[in-house]
Amino acid sequence: MPTRVLLADDHPVWRRGVRDLLAAEPDLAVVAEAADGEEALAALRAGGVDVAVLDMEMPRVTGVEVARAVQAERLGARVLALSSYADPSYVTGLFQSGASGYLTKDQSPELVVEAVRAVARGEGRWFVSPAALADPAAGLSDRERDVLRLLAEGRANGQIAEALFVSENTVRSHLTSVYAKVGVGSAREAIVWAIRTGFADGGA
Repeated sequence: MPTRVLLADDHPVWRRGVRDLLAAEPDLAVVAEAADGEEALAALRAGGVDVAVLDMEMPRVTGVEVARAVQAERLGARVLALSSYADPSYVTGLFQSGASGYLTKDQSPELVVEAVRAVARGEGRWFVSPAALADPAAGLSDRERDVLRLLAEGRANGQIAEALFVSENTVRSHLTSVYAKVGVGSAREAIVWAIRTGFADGGA
C-alpha cells in the first residue's frame, strides 16, 4: 500500500506542483488536500493519512496548531513541517510540537518527495534542510558537543564518561539535552543526525 499523503498549503500552485511529483511515485499517493489549517485538521481526523505535509503559517489554524493536535489526539499521522523560518530554536520547537520532519520552503519541491519517504519511515526527525541550520549545533554547549562527537565515534556511555572524566549519569544528562536540542529521540537518531549534518566530520 502506498504512503497516504495530505498536502496542506494555502498556495494552490505549490500544492499542484508537489501533488504531480508525488503522483509519479508508485509508493506515494495524495489522498487529501487542504488550503488552511481547519481543512487539514478535518482531513486528519477523518483518518487515512500517513504523512501530513503542513505549511506552518496557514490561515485560520496554523500548521503548528495542527501538529500539536495530531500529537495530542493521537491521530496516527506523521507531520512534515514546511516553513520560511530557519532559526534553530524554531525548528526545535516544531519537533517539540509534534512535527516529525522539517523543510524550509526555499527547498525544491523534488526534495519534498524524499522528505515524505523519510518521515514515513520514521527517520524524518533528522531530515532538516541545510538552510535551516547554518550551524546545526549552534544550540549545544561545548561539553554537549564533546559528548555528541564521542557518541558519533561509536563510544558507549561508559567510554564517553572515561574520556571526559565525568560520571555516566552526567553523560546521560548531556545526551538528554542534546536529543532535545537537535530534535531526535535516541542515540541512533543522534548519530544519524551528526553524520547527516556534517557534525561528525567536524563541520559544526
